[in-house]
Parts: sequence; structure tokens; C-alpha cells
Amino acid sequence: MALLTYPLTLEQFFLKLPISRSKFDLPEALVVSRTEGGDLITADQGPRLWTGQIDLVTMQHDEAPPIRALINNLRGAGKTFLVSDLTRPWPRFDPYGLLLTGAVPIISSIGATMREITISGLPAGYPLMAGDLLSFVTGTRYALHELVADAIASLAGVAGPVEVNPPIRLGAAPGAAVQLVYPRCKARLVPASSETGSTSNTVTTGVQFGWLQQLGGP
Repeated sequence: MALLTYPLTLEQFFLKLPISRSKFDLPEALVVSRTEGGDLITADQGPRLWTGQIDLVTMQHDEAPPIRALINNLRGAGKTFLVSDLTRPWPRFDPYGLLLTGAVPIISSIGATMREITISGLPAGYPLMAGDLLSFVTGTRYALHELVADAIASLAGVAGPVEVNPPIRLGAAPGAAVQLVYPRCKARLVPASSETGSTSNTVTTGVQFGWLQQLGGP
């Protein structure tokens, strides 16, 4: 077997996990100060990154070792993997993304504010809805964004411009392929967040880890 390369694909790691509970969030990254008049002043401190927590189901002893081995491997420096929100694996209007068969969505344009995106290559009339996720790759960077509003594709298959969270980062460009089924980002384990569980009789419980989006690296 060849050595693993990083990031691990969804099929190599994330989709193998028997998940009982998960958290998928985009927390603020703000500096906050207070004026003498009691007003709060906020400023962006850095890029907003997706983050999450994964708790696994109770497993039989013979089920746990392969999962534990992958988690232990990812605890090393520079080890990354792809992650997706299992509550939003495809557009809300299109379960399993079946209506996208044969379509090749791409970024058509990016707004000057870096907060809006236009997508072409969609089926005519295809509806994207607020809360849907999309991803695309720039170099080794996996960008993951959620739609803030609805956007219906025209007869020519163009939807938008529509605002997204977080803002689009520099380096993204028109022509990039847009992933609407299992949109993903690159992540690494949060140091000291991993637990490979405890054993009792024939079962293993308490396997969990936290993850944080990784913009650079492998």
C-alpha cells in the first residue's frame, strides 16, 4: 500500500466516521473594545475559519482500531484532511445533487467587495438557497462558503451575484470549478482535542476530536 498523501480525501477519512454528533461552525474573529460611552467597537482580527467537533458512536472493539489509527495519524504535524457538513451535503432543493448530473458549475465572476459571487454552468432555472454551501479550489487552498440569500439560475444557467460567508479570499478567480455536492474544506485536528476513547467489556466509547480549517500547507 502506498503512503498516504494529504489532505486525506472525504472517502479516506471523514466519510468513514460513524458520527453520533457533530458541530460545524463559522465563528467570528473579532477584536472588541468599549468606548467611555459604552459603545462596542469591533474590528476583524483575522480570517474567519470553519471549525467543528466530531463525536463518534459507541463501537465494538473490532470496529474501533481502524478509526483510532487514522485519528492518531492525523495528530502529527502537517497532516490534513477534507471535511464536509453532513447536514448540508448538497443544495437544499436538490437531494443528492441529481439535477446537477452533466452540469459543470464554475465561478463566473467575483464582486469587487469579495462578498458576492456569480456561478455559471448550472441547469436552467436551478435554485440555490440561503444556507447552501459551495466550495472551490485555488492552488492548494480549499475555499468553503455559504450563501446568504437565494439565487435562481437564468435560462443560460447563471445564478447571482449572491452574497456569501465568509468573504472570498484573494487568489480566487473566475473559471474555478464549483463543488455543490459535498462542498468541503481542508482541516487539521485541533491539538490536544482528540480522544481515542475508553473500553468497557466489548465496546469503545468517547472517541472524539475537534478540527479547524487549514488555509495553507499540504
